[in-house]
Amino acid sequence: MNLITLSIPLFFLLMGVEWLCGRIQGRRVFRGPDVFANLSLGAAQTVFTTVAVGLLAGAYLSVYQHRLLDISASSALAWVVLMLGVDLAYYWFHRASHRMNLAWAAHAPHHQSEDYNLAVALRQGPFQPLVSRFFYLPLAWIGFPPAMFATAAALNTLYQFWVHTELISRLGPLEWVLVTPSHHRVHHACNGRYLDKNHGGILIIWDRLFGTFESEEERTTYGTVKPVRTFNPLVAALAPVGELVARARKAPRALDKLKVWFMPPEWSPPGMEVPATETVVDRARFEVSTSRRVALYVGVVGMLTLAVTVLFLVRSRSLSQPERLAFAAWFLVSLGGLGGVLEGKRWGPMVEAVRLAAAPLVVAVL
Repeated sequence: MNLITLSIPLFFLLMGVEWLCGRIQGRRVFRGPDVFANLSLGAAQTVFTTVAVGLLAGAYLSVYQHRLLDISASSALAWVVLMLGVDLAYYWFHRASHRMNLAWAAHAPHHQSEDYNLAVALRQGPFQPLVSRFFYLPLAWIGFPPAMFATAAALNTLYQFWVHTELISRLGPLEWVLVTPSHHRVHHACNGRYLDKNHGGILIIWDRLFGTFESEEERTTYGTVKPVRTFNPLVAALAPVGELVARARKAPRALDKLKVWFMPPEWSPPGMEVPATETVVDRARFEVSTSRRVALYVGVVGMLTLAVTVLFLVRSRSLSQPERLAFAAWFLVSLGGLGGVLEGKRWGPMVEAVRLAAAPLVVAVL
């Protein structure tokens, strides 16, 4: 198991601490439907990474075969340089993800939540690893071993978990060096002055050096400029890609159909409507009205589905690729079905019935 999978109990423990602290302060930190979507999207990325591990690891290994140096994992200096390198690569990946439509479509699900809490840290774009891995390949070429890189990348990801909270204010001198909750609240805001700012993972110095730093000065409104307006994780994951496909189809020229995928989100071909980029302030959050019975069903069955997913992650190395793909298909149907039930879609119970019928077989295979 990797560090991220091993940290799952800690994630839930800290979310419980955040909920308790919020209760003490008289604040509602979590909304059930949003937490369901966050956890489901995080699990979806983990499942995708497990299924595509050969492709993702293969790219790094291929470059590593042509490395400049043989770097030892026993060198403390090498670890320091690698952690700095991973953080710098993450900064440029993160910045590019906000400035190129194709990368933004993979990253956007992380920003869709209109809340800001530790559960949002777990909300990830399922296909984001396909984009991010390219930015780390120079580290393979330099000569950092794959296992060493995987550990450093996991540590970089784990650091970013705690900055997704509104319950920690500014942290004095640390604000000058490290990414803090205050910095990252700015990054998740869709206020005009906050858009595309504070991309750092661990260190905020990259944003200060490269001109993308913005301090937290005004009240934040979270989410994407164009809200996704759904708690169905499958719909949320696919919506950004669907929007790009629609824009490419509407583009009048063949070159513009291609450029749509690589231009910034605010770009639009001549003659087409310009995407929304206006300042967003105090926007009402998306809500869904559901009965307690439905909420209880989604909560309980959703947690059981996530438990089966953790079992899949633990056992994944012993499974064949067809078995991994079959689980991934079942998991995607689970997300769509539970999301449909939560939002009262007529097709939701039918999808749920099919995937629940297949659940015993899935568990048996695991």
